[in-house]
This record gives sequence, structure tokens and C-alpha cells, in this order.
Amino acid sequence: MSESKTSDEAFERTLAFLRDRWTRPLDITTIEQAHQALGLPPDDELRWRLYEHLQANPGSLATKARYGVSASTVTLTNEEKLAGRALVLAKDEDEAQAAAALDGQSWQRAKAMLRRIGLLSEQGWRPADDHERLIEGVGLLFHTVRARGEVFNVP
Repeated sequence: MSESKTSDEAFERTLAFLRDRWTRPLDITTIEQAHQALGLPPDDELRWRLYEHLQANPGSLATKARYGVSASTVTLTNEEKLAGRALVLAKDEDEAQAAAALDGQSWQRAKAMLRRIGLLSEQGWRPADDHERLIEGVGLLFHTVRARGEVFNVP
């Protein structure tokens, strides 16, 4: 099976799983949690494709938007949200990395996704000029719940 077909199948499976989960009150299962539940490996490119789809089709998250949930809320991993909060609050990158408690490789991956999603400036480590839009509502917060083997987030 080609890599593209496998990727397309993973995209559709993840999207179907999320749509089902999001019909439940207060459930804001993330893309990362969906991948784990489906037995899919972490895949930043697939998360990005799903983010772009959710941005272009806001109706998918319409019932969750009232809780402050956005496409970035369900796309960013908890590590990326920690890194994003640290980057917004710190006086320099070293302080931010220490506050996020991420190793070098995890820090670089988090910064790459934060830059891609628009929280981090293209130049250096500073927040982008319009980063506030990503911290509105639930933004960079998360509250993970584990119940009978299921993992999901709630506002």
C-alpha cells in the first residue's frame, strides 16, 4: 500500500473517530489522543493536515466552540501547549525551555509546530504578533481525563 493511501486512510479514520467523540457533551478529544486510541503512531504531518481541514471546515468543531475550543486546541499536543505557554510568559528561550521541561529534541519539535500554527514568530523564539488569537478560550490549556481506559479532554 502506498504511503499516500495509508496517510489518507489514517486521515479519514482519525476524522471519523473525532467526529464521533465530539458528539459527546464536554468531550474535546485531541488529534493526538485519537491517534493513540486508533493505534496510529505520532505523525506531525497528519496532525497538520487535520488542522488545515478543521480550519477550512469550522462546522466540525461548532458544538465545541462555545467552550472556547478551536482547531489549534485539538491539534497541539500537551507538550506543545506547555511549550507555547512557556514561550509566551518567559523572558528568553532558555527560561521558556526550562519552564516547559522539554528535552532538546522535544523542544525543537514543539517550536516547529508552534511556528507552523502561528503562535511563534518566524524570526527567533518570540510569540507572533497575532498570537493572542491562539490563547483565547481554551487555547493552550488542557485538562486530560482518563476513564475506564479512555482518554479525552474537557473544557
